[in-house]
Amino acid sequence: MTHRFFMDSTFSGGAQLQEIAPPPWTPALPAEFRYPYDVLEQALPLVPAEGLHFYFTKEAYFLPAYGRNVVAVLLQEERCKVPVYGRQVRAVVRNLLSRPFLGYRPQRVLPANFTRLEAVLSFEFLRDWYTHLRSRHAYARPPATLPAAVRRAGKIIRLPLGYHSQEELPQVPMAERSLDLFFAGQVRYDIPKGSYRYWTSTSKREARMQLWAVLLELDRTGKWAMDLGDIRANERETAGATYSSYSEKMMQSRICVAPRGSVADSFRAFEGLRAGCMVVANPLPRDEFMYPEAPILIIDHWREIGRLLDRYAHNINALEDWRARSLAWWHDHLRPEVIARYLARELNEAGATLLA
Repeated sequence: MTHRFFMDSTFSGGAQLQEIAPPPWTPALPAEFRYPYDVLEQALPLVPAEGLHFYFTKEAYFLPAYGRNVVAVLLQEERCKVPVYGRQVRAVVRNLLSRPFLGYRPQRVLPANFTRLEAVLSFEFLRDWYTHLRSRHAYARPPATLPAAVRRAGKIIRLPLGYHSQEELPQVPMAERSLDLFFAGQVRYDIPKGSYRYWTSTSKREARMQLWAVLLELDRTGKWAMDLGDIRANERETAGATYSSYSEKMMQSRICVAPRGSVADSFRAFEGLRAGCMVVANPLPRDEFMYPEAPILIIDHWREIGRLLDRYAHNINALEDWRARSLAWWHDHLRPEVIARYLARELNEAGATLLA
């Protein structure tokens, strides 16, 4: 393979641009690269172009390099910015949406069920539209620091979020799973007083605090087999110990709760499908890879999870049907092999439509 791979300072903790090993993924690379690397490993043999340079970044306004051979891999860009350099590179691969999503269904929550979570989501929706429109303006009138365009219009290739820390394990039938529900994640975390988010809160914090309060109440009843873990960001040893068994516990769980984080998408929703769980999530945007066709139960408030446990947790036949549907969706729509064929087609088209 003649292609080269780079990681900029947004992923390297402020260090200078680093050249990194090509696929396959190894633990020396960030966990966020795992799914994209698995896809690229299988896609690139289907791409006849030689000498492509892939730049992994979170930055939508500039890159370390531009040109006909440059592919930006824009990961974890949460503010819905348009890649300003879209016409200066061969293509941009991104794994989060480029248009803001409200994050709740107004017809389901207004006015009686409007909570602090919906208030924060409304604020973030307006904030993200501001950053989106600002970046769109910059894309239309690029700064003089950008080189000449190599495309008439930017080529944006959407990639699913995929998995993060999950290992692929043998499937376990629902009747043999030991947990009705498993959740381990960051619930409470400190926000510096100097940040506006200290005063407004965040959708991630509000959604997970809402979920955590409901789960603790359900756990106290002793009715369900649940495994819960609140991982503090500064407790690295605890986080490491919890995540070391994350994949095993996910595979042992019948129901996977996938609360939103800073954005509506979450690794946990994809990982739950991959494990054959019944996935329950906050409202998700319409997306070519997932909702609304994917077998995911959408709820508007986490208090609904108790009703779902009553209905499904011990209904093995219904759960087996959900397991089959989740695995089929993963197999047919989200496996790296499937996405690799799509990515290869898009990269080949990007090469064919460059300016002469």
